[in-house]
Amino acid sequence: MSDINAYLDGALSGQEKVEVEQALKTDQEAAALLQQYRQQVQELHRLYDGVLSEPVPPRMLEALRRRGDG
Repeated sequence: MSDINAYLDGALSGQEKVEVEQALKTDQEAAALLQQYRQQVQELHRLYDGVLSEPVPPRMLEALRRRGDG
């Protein structure tokens, strides 16, 4: 079931989503894998979402400016 990640990301069309949901009802292994992926995504958000609100370090901004001047 290769569509599990796309399902989790909300990237499936309506019909594809229905098909995956139907498969998840009968495929215990796929349902367990989906739960593992969900937990992994939650943990990544817990660990790294705070970084998104941090300011860009001045040293990095300067490096970007120099690179853009090239």
